[in-house]
Amino acid sequence: MAKRVWYYIKQIGLKGVLPLLIIFAAVIGGKTLVATKPVAKKKPPVVSAPLVNVSVLDVSDVHVWTPVMGTVEAAREINLEPQVAGRVISISDTFIPGGYFKKGQEVLRIDPLDYELAVKQQEAVVTDAEYSLKLENGQQRVAGREWKLLKKSSGGTAQEAELALRKPHLQKARADLTSAKAKLRQARIDLSRTRVVAPFDCMVVSKNADLGANLNLNDTIASLVGTEEFWVVVSVPVDRLSSIVVPSASNNFKGSAARVIMGSGKTAVERDGAVLRLLPSLEEKGRMARVIVSVKDPLNLKGTNVRPLLLGSYVNVYIDSGMLENVVAVPRTAFRDNNTVWIMKEGGLLDIRSVDPVWRDQDYIYLGTGVKAGEKLVMTDISAPLQNMKLRENGSGSMKRKVDGFKSEKVNTNG
Repeated sequence: MAKRVWYYIKQIGLKGVLPLLIIFAAVIGGKTLVATKPVAKKKPPVVSAPLVNVSVLDVSDVHVWTPVMGTVEAAREINLEPQVAGRVISISDTFIPGGYFKKGQEVLRIDPLDYELAVKQQEAVVTDAEYSLKLENGQQRVAGREWKLLKKSSGGTAQEAELALRKPHLQKARADLTSAKAKLRQARIDLSRTRVVAPFDCMVVSKNADLGANLNLNDTIASLVGTEEFWVVVSVPVDRLSSIVVPSASNNFKGSAARVIMGSGKTAVERDGAVLRLLPSLEEKGRMARVIVSVKDPLNLKGTNVRPLLLGSYVNVYIDSGMLENVVAVPRTAFRDNNTVWIMKEGGLLDIRSVDPVWRDQDYIYLGTGVKAGEKLVMTDISAPLQNMKLRENGSGSMKRKVDGFKSEKVNTNG
């Protein structure tokens, strides 16, 4: 056999046999590797428990505020018009846009000469009417004596007696005097109206008359706004109205307190206000209720070192909405979809719990039921949460909320 193989090798040659030898060696080597391969030992599966941060819940009484936005408007705004016509002979130094006037302070003066003359003329008319009435009173006494003599001799009817006693003459004299005095009073009123004064504490928005101008009754002298009070008209969700006290004409209630915030961050300024009235209609677009918030001394004329509240400004308003008793505050970041929260139960098990909030604000959800003080709220997001899945606690802390004065405030802790 060996001779035969050797014979074939000689016939084929060394170059033809070498590939066959390589293939044969590779087959032998592969079988050897398969026969001697290492075998991995099976281990039992390990359950992975997510590592989460938790916060311990507590029950508190919370002072809540309804956050809204509004626009500053004037509570009083008029166009000042003259009540008499004439030429302007003097104006106040403060009669400029942005100038302030106290109630009764003179804004400008109209030439009073014509009205002074009218007063003097009417005083003369009154004097003449008083003279005529005195004469008539004297004639009344003479006519009375004459009528007594005439009545004894010839009698007389009631109509004759009235004429004989000059009663119509006396009535006319009295009426003339009353009319003359009324016209004198009107002339004096017109004279006083040559001094155009501020009808209330106000600020000049625009000026439409100046020294030397000839004013008619329908001319506008200036546009004025009251400085004692501004209004902020805010839009409030209809479902929040039940938590806001709104005064009305039928009660003496004091409206809910409000905080009016201008600006933001370090430049924010807070002003105190109060709910004044509820407007009778909803917004056309947002279908929200409209509430008027009153702010006293908006321009700080009393000397307080606070930036004035300007008309037309957009401001944030927080309306006092009362107290929530025995509630748990849950950060919005820990409030899950479909009104659920994640609670770590005893043994580190996850409880996906449905809850019904009683109040919401910008940062917190407030729960009256569904959770208890001392339970652990899961703060960490879990990619695939399952009921009763195993959790590992990374750390815990109490639910102490930050109070910035403009949102809800925790005022008492129970347990």
